[in-house]
Amino acid sequence: MNTLELLGVRVKEVMTTQLITVRPDTILKEVKHIFDKENIHHIPVTTEQGIFLGIISKADLILLFDWGTKLNLPASLRKNTFLLTSNLAKDIMETSVFKIDTEDSIQKCVQIFRENYFHALPVVDHSNVLRGILTTYDLMILAYTEKAQLHA
Repeated sequence: MNTLELLGVRVKEVMTTQLITVRPDTILKEVKHIFDKENIHHIPVTTEQGIFLGIISKADLILLFDWGTKLNLPASLRKNTFLLTSNLAKDIMETSVFKIDTEDSIQKCVQIFRENYFHALPVVDHSNVLRGILTTYDLMILAYTEKAQLHA
């Protein structure tokens, strides 16, 4: 596909649909465990019914850690343990999030990514139910895979 064709592709053909999500009352220790275990950088926060509430990035979590974590300082490790066991996903999730629709074009998403400092867009339906996520990684796969594997 050439660039113009790629920009016309719909989100539903590229988005990731196999998602790991958490609930607002998930403790941060579990969120950290997911980031450590899985090869992901964003975790959507949803209700049990799948309603999108917010998103947590791996960077958001790392920024909370005490500066001494890099040095393995005992006081820093204690602070981090307290932080991870006394806070919930709802305490750090970002709620002011751009959301997109399955029918939006990749061109629209590229523009959103270029104008902002985040790397993931939740894909929701008209009822705000999470249907997937589109990341800059998904766009790289689309652009640089010899024969783009679309989900259509």
